[in-house]
Amino acid sequence: MKKIFGHSHATILIKIDNFFKSKCRNQLRLSFLLVFLPLVSFCHPEAPEIKQQSDVLVAYDLENPDGIYKLPAFLEEISGMSYYGKGKIACIQDEKGNIYIMNLEQEKIVKSYKFGEDADYEDIAVVGNTAYVLRNNGHIYRIEDFKKKDRKVKKFNTLLKEKNDTEGLAFDPLSNSLLIACKGSPSIEGDHPYEGYKAIYKFDLEKQELDRTPHFLIDLERLDSYIDHSVFTRLSLRVAKRLRLIESETSFQPSGIAIHPLYGEIYIVSSVGKLLIVLNRRGKVLDVKELDPKIFRQPEGICFSPDGDMYISNEGQGGKGYILKFKYHEVQ
Repeated sequence: MKKIFGHSHATILIKIDNFFKSKCRNQLRLSFLLVFLPLVSFCHPEAPEIKQQSDVLVAYDLENPDGIYKLPAFLEEISGMSYYGKGKIACIQDEKGNIYIMNLEQEKIVKSYKFGEDADYEDIAVVGNTAYVLRNNGHIYRIEDFKKKDRKVKKFNTLLKEKNDTEGLAFDPLSNSLLIACKGSPSIEGDHPYEGYKAIYKFDLEKQELDRTPHFLIDLERLDSYIDHSVFTRLSLRVAKRLRLIESETSFQPSGIAIHPLYGEIYIVSSVGKLLIVLNRRGKVLDVKELDPKIFRQPEGICFSPDGDMYISNEGQGGKGYILKFKYHEVQ
């Protein structure tokens, strides 16, 4: 059974059926399932118009990676990465307080630097000799001179918490800040709930504090209009949402974030739903692409080389994790 954005047709129909079992008499339930649902495959009332996109991602052939680099077994759960120079990637994983330097061509770890105790670390951003590491509870670790034995580590306790499930981290050179992508709740305790959105926050490196207001808010309803669902899938998802069987028609939960080095656009990858989206500097969605689960087993991290080549890391899900490389092609 084909699965779209985490909700298969069969799963949705079963949930709808169970809803009517508990809320309606059998006759009404059968009438709905046997009459209404077959009709939605032939009609599409109030169908939202698919928005035109900028096709930013045509610069990358996402169906044909230019490189596939397998990771050692202990990086099966690679959670984040940052470009570290020609042929090298700085990586972290979910459970260890270590920064690993991966040589892509050799497919092996050439250096490892310990910075903290075992915990749930989600992403890394390397800026010169300093590395910033993000935990799932919003804590940021600054590791100065991380390659030296006497490296200095400072932890910043931000306003974000475990409920936010912070998974993506990127350095923004234009604002001298870190962008933090929240997989979970978009709101800070006591603030506006921002229901129906996913949030990107900004941590000011000069002030050493988090801006309380989200830097970007991604509207899940609007994001869904960029996805060309089949008629049956869109109507099934819509019915399931109205019955409160699913939270959103689009399963988008950011797992990695990076800024394009040539044009400054913000790229966000989501393992849940297998999506890659691109925002401009104002937070407007420029492009959305579905990722082939056969190629992207569990995309968790994303980064760029200075010339625009894109790297996306994938957890192993029982096998070896791996990094995919996509060369940048200038669009005429």
